[in-house]
Amino acid sequence: MERHFHHELEALRDRLSEMAGRAEIALVKSMEALKTRNARLAEEVRAEDLAIDRIELEIESQSLNFLGLQQPVARDLRFLVAAIRISNDLERIGDHAVNIAQSAAKLSGLPQSKPLEDLPMMAERTITMLRDAVTAWLNGDAATARRICERDVEIDGLKAKIFAKLSGGMIQSPESVPRALELLLVSRNLERVADLATNIAEEAIFVAEARVIKHHAEEVAEGSPGGGVPGSGTPTAGRPASR
Repeated sequence: MERHFHHELEALRDRLSEMAGRAEIALVKSMEALKTRNARLAEEVRAEDLAIDRIELEIESQSLNFLGLQQPVARDLRFLVAAIRISNDLERIGDHAVNIAQSAAKLSGLPQSKPLEDLPMMAERTITMLRDAVTAWLNGDAATARRICERDVEIDGLKAKIFAKLSGGMIQSPESVPRALELLLVSRNLERVADLATNIAEEAIFVAEARVIKHHAEEVAEGSPGGGVPGSGTPTAGRPASR
């Protein structure tokens, strides 16, 4: 019975890995649609999102079924709780990919102008962050997960840089406002994806170490040599609210 249960957990793990792969593909296609002004790619992103939505419902249903019937404990319990949370994060990442694709479709009807170099960089680093977060969760690698949490600050910095450039451009050239607003929306969606990737990294730490994280900086300090709150052996409580 126990062997069968763990076989089912592995199948659930594989399904979640597939969902993560689809979310990454959706993001890559949405940014490619933005770069190439390809409306067909934008439609493919919507198709990926529908598949992601279906997998989320499947994972949630299976996880709740396992929780009710198997009454798992320790790491198996944490795995199932994390699976539900991560599937929700991945579903939302799919939604953000659709948002980017919609901006790409709108931009395809506007005059082309000088490319914004920081946006592809932001997208590349965000997608890498997502991939690394999922890998850390699959491998139970809490150390890598902590480093991913630190990388969220870099994405925030790139978004601020993009905002400054686009804001200045809108002031100098009012005709650029429609394009600039769509690009700002793209950067905002990428920032949200990075936040959700950070959530997934936090789940990797939760499964591996039974530590529930509230503030990234606190957790990184606690995980470092000599870090932590003096005299306290209690993990930080509470998962961060949706950012």
